[in-house]
Amino acid sequence: MKIKELERHCRKVLIKLGQGDYGAVMSAVIKAIPMLEANKVGRFKAIQDLIKTLVPDGSKNDGAHAALIERLSIIMTVLIAKKFQKIHGVGG
Repeated sequence: MKIKELERHCRKVLIKLGQGDYGAVMSAVIKAIPMLEANKVGRFKAIQDLIKTLVPDGSKNDGAHAALIERLSIIMTVLIAKKFQKIHGVGG
């Protein structure tokens, strides 16, 4: 998927979760990534936990809500990687 498509999808998922401020969530995730230890196994879980704190009812633990948080974490991680690659001209 292209960056614009990922961003659009990310915004839609955030709105479903009750968070309309895409920029604030993305900024928080981008700032958190360098703080995660490279060899630590739970990095993806840490990103999910961060996103949970940034969305209303983030502590809600039903299956649909958890699936949206997981999907959002994946999309944001891929989006950040693609933006990094575009900025630094790596990976094609």
